[in-house]
Amino acid sequence: MKVLMLSHMYPSPVNPTAGIFVHEQVRALKALGHDVRVVSPTGWAPPGLSHWASHREVPGTDVVDDVRVLYPKKLSLPRAMLGTANAHAMLAAIRGPLRRVHARWPFDVIHAQMLVPDGWAAARVGRELGVPVLATAHRADVIDLVARSPRFAAQVRQAVESIDQIATVSRAIRASTEQAGTPVRPVEVIANGADTTVFFPRDRGEARARLGIPDDGLVISYVGKLVPRKGVDVLIEAMGILDRRMTPLPRLVAAGIGELRASLEARTRELGITGRVTFVGKVPHDDVAWYMAAGDVFVLPSYSEGLPTVACESLNCGVPMVATAVDGTPEIVRHEETGLLVPAGDAQALADALERILTDHALRARLAATAYDVGVAEFTWAANARRTASLYEALVA
Repeated sequence: MKVLMLSHMYPSPVNPTAGIFVHEQVRALKALGHDVRVVSPTGWAPPGLSHWASHREVPGTDVVDDVRVLYPKKLSLPRAMLGTANAHAMLAAIRGPLRRVHARWPFDVIHAQMLVPDGWAAARVGRELGVPVLATAHRADVIDLVARSPRFAAQVRQAVESIDQIATVSRAIRASTEQAGTPVRPVEVIANGADTTVFFPRDRGEARARLGIPDDGLVISYVGKLVPRKGVDVLIEAMGILDRRMTPLPRLVAAGIGELRASLEARTRELGITGRVTFVGKVPHDDVAWYMAAGDVFVLPSYSEGLPTVACESLNCGVPMVATAVDGTPEIVRHEETGLLVPAGDAQALADALERILTDHALRARLAATAYDVGVAEFTWAANARRTASLYEALVA
């Protein structure tokens, strides 16, 4: 089947890890024998708006891991200037390119990532071309946007009610989607996954030696953005609590970038735990597995998640988790089965759960074994691709 994947999130020479989860799904679909090409509109703004200056370096076309990618330019302005017009900018960016691609390579289905702006625009082009549209809802498109303003809520409703088939990454996001509007067809849940050629159990000592992490005790690993939604500030407070209860304090190794790094580092100095907390910055995607393997426990202290891909990856690495019970996370981090769940924003509860899992070796081993079994059975990109392809076939039929 010929699939046109539409996503404003996709790896490019400027940002090789952007939308890596979309790329992983594309690779898995290609492995099943489907012909998949990608259109990934990239930001453009008038001279003087330096935030988008780097996007001028994105080529018009590229090949990423044997995937052909087209990067048409899309007007991208600050939220206050563009607002709900972002979806109209997406439509203007893709209408011509999709028509030209379809004339040369008549794709069978359009798969848009996120309901707004991608799915909203894809539904309109799909109708013009007579091509069915599947869109995947992740989180921000049906939670953040709906809450932002009535205008955004109306635009999400338009998307929900115009897209031929919607898939969501979790049951929680399905519920939010159904609240946002009346879908054309019943919403299907297709969980994110992990690449099992990269994410699998590895030797902990080897991982620490490879990454230069001192092998002097217990290690907590975190991989993700350093932004407010991820709750890393709560994790630092929990480390301060553990410093008063555990000797020596477990080491926290946090991989990722974001606006909070300076304030997080400042807080570790105030708490006197700088020597036991390491921020390593942005790491290549394939190295994420090594950081997970280096930890005795993986922590995900977010305030909101769709269905976190890093949790799928941690499961497949056979690493138990402590995570917050938000949105779709409990569907993968199952309390007392693959990890421990705590309330979001509660540093004391997070510290208690981390202490419990780190000091109870039998519990940690049991959770790790079940995490791996659940991961390979339910949360792989191969499983995701099989379910996604079945929706394509139903749409085309």
